Amino acid sequence: MSKVHQLKAQIASCKQEKQEVIEFFNRLVGLWNELGNYVKIPNCKCKATEKIVKFIEEDKAHQFLMGLDDDSFSTIRSKILALESVPSSEKIFNMVQQEENHKQIMIGRDRRQEIMGGFAVTHQVKPSNS
Repeated sequence: MSKVHQLKAQIASCKQEKQEVIEFFNRLVGLWNELGNYVKIPNCKCKATEKIVKFIEEDKAHQFLMGLDDDSFSTIRSKILALESVPSSEKIFNMVQQEENHKQIMIGRDRRQEIMGGFAVTHQVKPSNS
């Protein structure tokens, strides 16, 4: 029981911090898998089991969203939470990773423009006196 409590505490306090989205998600998946070794779901095809599995999956999705960096992912988090039903944690991961990739591309583009702008300013051709 104490190991289950420890794992749930780690999951609840798990934050992205300065990690890439994939690193953060993999850390959470590792904790979820370890917790799954201790907490067994009944193996039947009844409605109750389906509801339990759905609840656990929604809980994972919320845990992932709560742990994301607010400055970088508050907009995509709001869009996901506004959906009629909560997507799977894997689908949310893909959406967030796509957002992260887009932001990295935009940052790279902005840096290239700054470098090129600086290059243009420092290398202007002086007009000739004719």
